[in-house]
Amino acid sequence: MSVAELVCEYCSHRNIGNPAQCGHCGAPLSAVHRLSGLTGHAEQAVAGAAVATERVAAGAEHAVVGAGKVAAEHHPRWQWVSAIGAVVATVLGLSFAVVRSCSTPLAAMPDMGVDQALPAQLRAATSCQQVDSTTENCVIKAADPLLAGGIAGGKDLTLTVALDPPARRADTVRNWRTAGGTVVADGAVFVAITPTATLRYANTLVGLRVETGAFSGRAAAQTFMARSGLTP
Repeated sequence: MSVAELVCEYCSHRNIGNPAQCGHCGAPLSAVHRLSGLTGHAEQAVAGAAVATERVAAGAEHAVVGAGKVAAEHHPRWQWVSAIGAVVATVLGLSFAVVRSCSTPLAAMPDMGVDQALPAQLRAATSCQQVDSTTENCVIKAADPLLAGGIAGGKDLTLTVALDPPARRADTVRNWRTAGGTVVADGAVFVAITPTATLRYANTLVGLRVETGAFSGRAAAQTFMARSGLTP
């Protein structure tokens, strides 16, 4: 027996008392032509799919319903059902893409050069050559503003820049602390000026280690610290 006037083609809602329009979503019923013997399992499957779709793409519900109302009036059923399926698939695909992008591991980020860990003003003044995967030898030209006033004796200043693994950071600071000189900072950032006026800097949080050549004196080394950003 035909039940076209009782079942909404869009949401499968069974209507009572109004054979012309769905009481649930407002879609017209005239385009539906099913046999009552086929409604059992099929209606359950449609209802289950609708519940799952609402849970995953609740934000798109009103847009999909509105599109269904308009499309049902002007296009065959298979066209607007396919269109709705495409919208749902797009929402699911975007959700999956967002989850994947947010869970991208940090290890997938491009490798950074050792000198890139330096403060910006110091990095801009240095020219570096790689020694190995964790160490670079760098030079600051004598004419650079960081060395203004002859704080490096009018010569280029050499620096060894390294990124130490966690297992080596405490040992580095321990050795520098016992080597003598003036300790300027002794916390997460360790800074010392040696008896020969070289600067030793270690940031134990990130593993950055910097050792410089000789300055003209302790005050000159402290001036360089302030200018370069190598401060506690």
